[in-house]
Amino acid sequence: MYKPKKISSFIPKIIGSSKKNNKLIELKANWENIFGVEFSKKCYVSSLREINKKKVLTIISCESDLLELSYSSESIKNKINTFFSYEFIDIIKFKKSLQL
Repeated sequence: MYKPKKISSFIPKIIGSSKKNNKLIELKANWENIFGVEFSKKCYVSSLREINKKKVLTIISCESDLLELSYSSESIKNKINTFFSYEFIDIIKFKKSLQL
C-alpha cells in the first residue's frame, strides 16, 4: 500500500540545491562591485561546481585576456573569499569565450 510522504521531508532537498545557486547568483550580481567596471568587462562567471569536495568557479573571457586573468587568479580568489567572508572558492578555472 502507498504511504504518502510529508511535505517537510522534501524541504531539505529543495533548499540544499537552491542554496548553492543563490551564492552563484549573488556572485554574478556583485561581480562589478567586487572587481570594478574595467575588470568585469573582461570576464564573467559561468558556473560553480563542487569537485572532490572543492568548490570550482569557472570564469569565461576572450582569448586575449585569459593569460592576464590566469596570472591574477589568486587575487581573484582572495577578493571573492573576502566578499563572502569565508573560504567560498578553492579553485578557479578559465575558459575561452566562443563569441568572436
